[in-house]
Amino acid sequence: MSDQKNSLGMDEKTASWFAYILSILSAIILLATEKENKTVRLHAWQSLFLGCLLVAVLIVFSILAAIIGGGAWVLFYWLDNIAWIVWLVVTVICIVKAAQGDIFKIPVIYDKVANLN
Repeated sequence: MSDQKNSLGMDEKTASWFAYILSILSAIILLATEKENKTVRLHAWQSLFLGCLLVAVLIVFSILAAIIGGGAWVLFYWLDNIAWIVWLVVTVICIVKAAQGDIFKIPVIYDKVANLN
């Protein structure tokens, strides 16, 4: 970890955990401003993919609830809540690991983003 500041005035650890705070928004901000630091970019890409996965899952659940109709909305309501909770837990784990100077390798997502740097 370097003590060098990025264009937003953050060191590497701070920028790494910041990538997860606002999910897609903070990831895009960091990807647009941080060109050099591969660790920060890795965290930002992982956060972006995780946030997009949540949005995609919620959209699929909404579409399925609309197609099935009836009382199925109750099932999808609970599935939506479970998806949010899983996202929140994984995000908190990622923030804690980033603050420690490490990375939590989210299965499948990490493999995809590691190739983007």
